[in-house]
Amino acid sequence: MEFKEGIYEDLDYPTYASIPAWRSHDLTTIIKCPFTWKYQREINESPALLEGRVQHTVFLEHHKFDDEFALEPIVDRRTKAGKEEHAAWLTTIGDRTPCKQDLYDVCMERREVVKDYIPADDHRVELTVCFYIAGQPCKCKIDWYTGTEVWDLKTCRDASPRGFKSAVNNFRYYMQAAFYLTGCQNSGLRADRFMFLAQEKTHPYPYGVYGLSNQVIELGKSRNEQAMALAMRCEQAGEFKPFNTQSPIEFELDDIY
Repeated sequence: MEFKEGIYEDLDYPTYASIPAWRSHDLTTIIKCPFTWKYQREINESPALLEGRVQHTVFLEHHKFDDEFALEPIVDRRTKAGKEEHAAWLTTIGDRTPCKQDLYDVCMERREVVKDYIPADDHRVELTVCFYIAGQPCKCKIDWYTGTEVWDLKTCRDASPRGFKSAVNNFRYYMQAAFYLTGCQNSGLRADRFMFLAQEKTHPYPYGVYGLSNQVIELGKSRNEQAMALAMRCEQAGEFKPFNTQSPIEFELDDIY
């Protein structure tokens, strides 16, 4: 799909992925390490990305699960017969993505725990927004939009206030929040706040709800602009450097903890 500014409903993942535009993940990765970003953008679907897709579909649009995924048959793929059965099954699923039964079951268990947060019928889910930052085409896929708030579902190791605060910093979720809010504002969508529903990956799947102050959002916008400028310099120079390429960095005693 070609890039065109606007708001799009019901774009499936392959169509969204085909839009040539910068994602929040691109900016949060390149500002940390351009070398990593160059490598990651060449990777197709990873197990973590697949789990995220399954979790979001189960939580946000469960009625579409069978359209996008196909549950794998339980066979012993260590045996010749099992390999043949699995290969034959793959020929029957078309463009759908294979999904293991145990992953689906875990995602359903998580969904049950946070069922009170399942978007209401008048909320817009999986909303794609295409917009510009610093003249560059950008895109985001909003989990759900209430009309005044943007919500994002995160699975994490630690959903406690201390744990998720660490994740906000380590994974630069504040940059993602600013990126999405910029997309909404540039597209005429009212977006007063960005909210996280953070849920732990392991049983019993505890969760927490978090937001970000206006000051944090402004910092995120500034970091996004810095990241975009860095990306443009890397693209123009054709150089995507790792952490340090000049000389070794020597750690001091105060650096060790």
